[in-house]
Amino acid sequence: MNKIRATGTARLASAVALLAPSLVLVAGPAPAYAAETTTRILRAPLELSVFLPCANGGLGEVVDLDGTISELYHVTVDEAGGFHVHLVETQSSVQGTGATTGDRYVSTRVNLFVYHQGSGSLPITSTQQLVFRIAGAGPGNDASIRITNHTTVNADGTVTVAFDTYTAECEPTTP
Repeated sequence: MNKIRATGTARLASAVALLAPSLVLVAGPAPAYAAETTTRILRAPLELSVFLPCANGGLGEVVDLDGTISELYHVTVDEAGGFHVHLVETQSSVQGTGATTGDRYVSTRVNLFVYHQGSGSLPITSTQQLVFRIAGAGPGNDASIRITNHTTVNADGTVTVAFDTYTAECEPTTP
C-alpha cells in the first residue's frame, strides 16, 4: 500500500479539531446555567499540497489543491455544564494540478467529529470519521484516505475505549 502525505491548511484544521477537546479539559467545566446552543458556519480558502505516489505512472507527484473548506459547528453547553460539539467539515470546488505532469485533480473531503464532555470534565466521548478522496484523469491516479478514531473516558478517569485507524491507498481505476 502506498502512503499519501498531506501538508497545509487542511492538516492544521484537522489537528485543531482533534486538539480542541483537550483545550476544553484545561479550561475546566462550565458553570451550571440554562442550556445554551450555538451554531456557526465557517468558510475559508483551502490550500493543500498532497504527494500521490500512484500518480505520474507510479512515480508519484505533488498535487497542489485549492478551493473552499466549509465547517458547521454546533456547540451546546447543557444545564449541568456538560459540553457537546458536533462538527461537519466539507470541501467544495477543490481542484488541483500535478506539479510534474500538469494533470488535473478533483478532491472531496468529509470530516465528522462528535465530542461530549460531562459537567465535571468527565466522562468524555470523542469520535471522528474522515474520508478524503483525490481523483485524477486516467487510470491509477485516484487515491483515498480514511481516518476513524474514538475515545471514551469514564467518570472516574478510566479510558475504556481508544482506537485510531488510518488507511491511505491508491485506487486502481479501469480505463
